[in-house]
Amino acid sequence: MTHRKAAALHALATLLLVAVIAAIVLPLWHPWGLYRISGVLPLLGLLLGAQLIAGPLLTLVVFKPGKKSLRLDLAVVCLLQLVFLGFGLHLLWQTRPVFVVASDMRLAVVLANEVDPSDLARASTPAWSRLPRGAPLLVGLRPGTSRTDHASALAAFLDTGMDQERKPAWYVPYAAIVPRLAFNAAPSTADGQPAADPADAPFRSLPIVARHGAGRVVLDAASLQPLRVVTY
Repeated sequence: MTHRKAAALHALATLLLVAVIAAIVLPLWHPWGLYRISGVLPLLGLLLGAQLIAGPLLTLVVFKPGKKSLRLDLAVVCLLQLVFLGFGLHLLWQTRPVFVVASDMRLAVVLANEVDPSDLARASTPAWSRLPRGAPLLVGLRPGTSRTDHASALAAFLDTGMDQERKPAWYVPYAAIVPRLAFNAAPSTADGQPAADPADAPFRSLPIVARHGAGRVVLDAASLQPLRVVTY
């Protein structure tokens, strides 16, 4: 086997590996098309690039038929590739969406590394006191019922640089916020565009924001459950 063929086979295996990771990560941690705004696509591109450099490219350099240290060299290449893979998977884990928080006017995507552990300890229910390992949790944001609530939220934002969307103490069940969403959500088409006939539109849409992007989330008009995220 020539060094070019060995590198090509290694590259094919690497592409398949990253494809399998993407096929698991995207539907599991980024439902409704959250990957469009969550920032995971650049991370997957970075993971693929690092894997190709640490694996097939180095294989192309070190592979020589009959070389006495070939097995050792290839073992080092594989070990290096595994180190880069572990680092990439750690990044994907730390930046996975954990909460999708609905307020009166929008939805916000909260990533794992955006939630302070001390805020988890003050979660309004035990279910929100730990970060989910699978799909992000769909929750509502408790509206301020008095000037004191709004003032405390503003003070927290000014003090920490984080608003209440990242604080589980402010969360309520999604069903509790649905009436407010129904009032503010715009009648839309399946791709988030304004509906030609608002009265009969089967969909509603609202803005959705994340640290790395923004778009609109299309909701089922009857249940107000998210269906898809669209960007323009």
